[in-house]
Amino acid sequence: MTTFKMLISVPFFIVFLSMPFFLSAQEVSVIDYKGTKTLVRNNSVVKADVPPIDPVMNDLWFDTSNSEGKRLIVWDGTSWVALTSTGIPGSIVFIGPDSIPKQDNETLIWDNINKRLGLGTNVPTETLDVEGQVRIRTMADAEDSDAFVMASADGVLRTSKINYGGRWTNTDIFTNINIDNTIVPLFGANDYVDDGTELYEVSGNALTVKQAGRYDLRANIALIGIADGNIFYDYDHDTNVNARIAINGIPVGAIAASGHIAFYNGHNNSSIHINEILELDANDTITILSYREANLATVRLTSIGSSSFIINKLH
Repeated sequence: MTTFKMLISVPFFIVFLSMPFFLSAQEVSVIDYKGTKTLVRNNSVVKADVPPIDPVMNDLWFDTSNSEGKRLIVWDGTSWVALTSTGIPGSIVFIGPDSIPKQDNETLIWDNINKRLGLGTNVPTETLDVEGQVRIRTMADAEDSDAFVMASADGVLRTSKINYGGRWTNTDIFTNINIDNTIVPLFGANDYVDDGTELYEVSGNALTVKQAGRYDLRANIALIGIADGNIFYDYDHDTNVNARIAINGIPVGAIAASGHIAFYNGHNNSSIHINEILELDANDTITILSYREANLATVRLTSIGSSSFIINKLH
């Protein structure tokens, strides 16, 4: 008999292992300890890419069909419903000191419509809106192309054009600047100009600033007196030139004067140097005006590149 039982049980065990194994939930009727007939659900938890077949109320399905978005779903008796947290729209969920997820929509909120994050405020008006002090522990070293970051009057951070400047030199050596209200031709070539034409733009011998602010202006003008064969006449020799910065054609600031140009013993050269810090409005135009101070002699810029104009935005 023993041998016969073994022959029967072994094939049965082999057949059982070869069958697909799937545990499904069932509803069964049982008699409790009081003798009452009760319906009991044998709920199951299934991990699979597809939903279980014939689920019953409260069966759980761990959906693995999306490797990056796995989720736990429960059968509510009619359909599969994802188990998710509910809260106030925009609230950010975080783990509290009791290790329980919490939400705070008063000082920490995400505006999904406008794609804005509020820290310390629940009405963010910028992509990142912070009410309170900000601390940055470490920062990388600056690069040559880095820009300054400034705060506007309402606290909005933006890149600034502070210390953006430019330098131009003359190419004109024929204009006689010993004539009243002559525009000194300083803007012939430029060595550098920050931000292209977004802040400074040259037209002829005038420079326009595109942004209001406080600017440092400097003009260095090298002069040479040109002898015309009549240098011994009183109206020709012994002269000097004055110059002044003009904004929109109106002279402003201090008057700068050259040294005496005598036209003898090699005294043919002089120079003018102007320095001013001025508050300018957007689209103001800058020129340098020259004025004859003495005799009528011709005075020009000494040579190409000998004179310059420099500007920097300070505030």
